[in-house]
Amino acid sequence: MEFYSVSARSSAAWTTVADSLMPMDHDYHGTDRWSATMSVQESSGYRLLRWDQHGARTSTRTRPHIRRNAGDDFYWIVLPERGAYTVRYQNGTVTGAGPGRGAVTVLDTVCTLQIPRSSAYAFQVPRTEIDGLTDRCATAELNMSSGLGRITRSLIRSTHSEGEALAEREFDAVCKRIGELLCMLAVGEVSPQQNRHREVTEQVRRYVRTNIGHRDVRLPAVAAALGWSPRQVRTILHRSGINFRDLRRTEALHAACAFLENPAYATVPIGDLAARCGFNASWFSTAFKAAMGETPREFRLRRLSELAAVAAGDSHDIGAGRGAANGRTP
Repeated sequence: MEFYSVSARSSAAWTTVADSLMPMDHDYHGTDRWSATMSVQESSGYRLLRWDQHGARTSTRTRPHIRRNAGDDFYWIVLPERGAYTVRYQNGTVTGAGPGRGAVTVLDTVCTLQIPRSSAYAFQVPRTEIDGLTDRCATAELNMSSGLGRITRSLIRSTHSEGEALAEREFDAVCKRIGELLCMLAVGEVSPQQNRHREVTEQVRRYVRTNIGHRDVRLPAVAAALGWSPRQVRTILHRSGINFRDLRRTEALHAACAFLENPAYATVPIGDLAARCGFNASWFSTAFKAAMGETPREFRLRRLSELAAVAAGDSHDIGAGRGAANGRTP
């Protein structure tokens, strides 16, 4: 874990400092009197900082900034001690916070930050800590003045006051707990983190199951459709004990079964159905038999025969019912 402090006696110096964290365009108000200081704790996974800014600025994240540094794998949680903080997103959403409040900030989209003369803590937390809740977190405003919020704010303050005294594993352990507490505040729940991972995994599974054979279900496409990054999906699945390749193959086999037993596809070559589910035709039969205990052809013949027998039985029952209604025996 690293700890360092910086002081900027001009707006130009602060631009260099700020852009080392996240590149933006900056518009300073009263540049002749502008100054700021910042102290930072950071590890490979987390960053916790405090700034004291003497003067106001407006900072904008543009598409070129996002292409250069996507910022799609973390959130910033800003907790002002003095002054207000406002973020305006391109879609019209406005969020922000003043003293006693906290604001969840997303920086992988075009947005404008309005930061007056202020003091604030900012906590950079991996999105995997609160994955699956993107829409709600992107507009979350947190109450940090009472209850769990006040406890979390005190933990943030005391952690940062330790400076360089914390070892990296100690810093990461505390930051993980802070992330969990902030997540609870952001989504209004206190369920265990593992439950959220399972929920996200099931969302991924449902999307693949519903769209395989109809849409692109490779990892980048699935992640984009659900509003996440591929890294987020991989991380959540890993924490749930599976990987995307295995999940997709399992769902592809289920989809193949559905196609094979559907009379509407009875004349479609098995190789075409395999390709539709994302399988190589020459490998499909082996993989299918290993998973299902019979070849695709055997499965299709058996299931279509069973379905035909059920349909014939239903027809016989209907005919018998009609005969009885007309006073005739079948």
